[in-house]
Amino acid sequence: MTDSRVAELVERAFDYRGYITLRRSDGSELVGFVYDRSATHVELFDEAATHRVRVPLAEVADIAFTGEDAARKSQQMWERRKGTLEPRETSAWGEWRESGPILLLVALDGELRSVARAFGLSRRGNLARGRFSGTDVAALAVGVGGGARGAVIEEQPRLVVSCGFSGGLDPALAPGDLVVATAVRDETGDELVAPRSVRQQALRALHGLRCFEGDLVCTTSVAATEAEKLALARPGTLAVDMESHPAARAAAEAGVPWLALRAIVDPLRSSLPSFAREPQGSYLGPALKYALSGPRAAGDLLQLARRARIAATALEVALRRLGPMLVAAEAHP
Repeated sequence: MTDSRVAELVERAFDYRGYITLRRSDGSELVGFVYDRSATHVELFDEAATHRVRVPLAEVADIAFTGEDAARKSQQMWERRKGTLEPRETSAWGEWRESGPILLLVALDGELRSVARAFGLSRRGNLARGRFSGTDVAALAVGVGGGARGAVIEEQPRLVVSCGFSGGLDPALAPGDLVVATAVRDETGDELVAPRSVRQQALRALHGLRCFEGDLVCTTSVAATEAEKLALARPGTLAVDMESHPAARAAAEAGVPWLALRAIVDPLRSSLPSFAREPQGSYLGPALKYALSGPRAAGDLLQLARRARIAATALEVALRRLGPMLVAAEAHP
C-alpha cells in the first residue's frame, strides 16, 4: 500500500466514531479506535479502552472500519424513540425542547479540544459547534469557575454536561481515572443530586473504563496542595473542581437534566505548581517561566504535562463512549 493511501486511511480512522481493525504488515491485527496520529505513527486504544498502542505507519498494511458506527446507532435509537418521549416537567423555556442542543461546558482550552474531537465539532475561539447523529451539540469554554448560567440561558439546551479535569480526593484515584458525579457540592454546603437516569445511562456507557461514581466538591480557589485536598476529602467525595456546581445549578434552575464527568489530573498525594493557583486564559507563559526557575521545576512541569495528556485522552475516550447515550437520553431531569 502506498504511503499516501495509508495516510488517507489514518485520517479517516481518526475522524471515525467507531472501532477499526488495523492490520500490520506482519499479518497481526489490532481492534480499537484511533485517538491520535502523526506523520510517523498512529495511536489507538484497544477495545476495552485500557491499553494504548502506538503503531509506526510503516507497519500499517490496511485499516478496515469494522466496528459499530456509534453515530449511526444513536440515530437509529433516536428514530425508534421519536415521538415516544414525554417530559415529566417543562423546562424554563416554557416547553419541552427536544430540538435544543446538548451543551457541554468546560473551563480550559485543552478540555474544549477533547470535547471537539470526541464529537467532531468545529471550533471558533472558546466555542465549538456541530451535529452528532442528527442532534445539535455545542461546547463552550466558560473559564475557571464561571459563565455556566449565561451559557445555559443563551443556548437553551436539552441536556447540560459539565466535563473536564479535576484533582483527586481519594487516594485510589490516579491520573486519567474518571469520576461521574452522584452529587455536586459547593463550599457553602449547597448540594445538588445528579439526575439518576442520565447518570446511570452514563455509567453503563463507560463500563470497562476506570470510572468511579461519587460526589464532587467545587471550590472558588484552586486546591493545589496535598494539604488543601486533604482538607476537602470526606467519605464518598472523590474529586474537586471549580465548575461542576455552577453548571449543575444553572441546569437545575432551567429545568433541564445534567451530568458531571471529570478526569483526574493531580492525585491526592500530589501538588500543582504555584502558577496553577491563578486562573489563566493560557498557562503557556506562566508554565515556561516556572520551568526556567530551576531543574526541579522543569521536572515537575514535565510530570504535570504527562498527567494532563493522560487525563485529556481519558476524557476524549469517555466522551466518545457517551455520545450515542447523550443523544438518546431522555430530555428531562
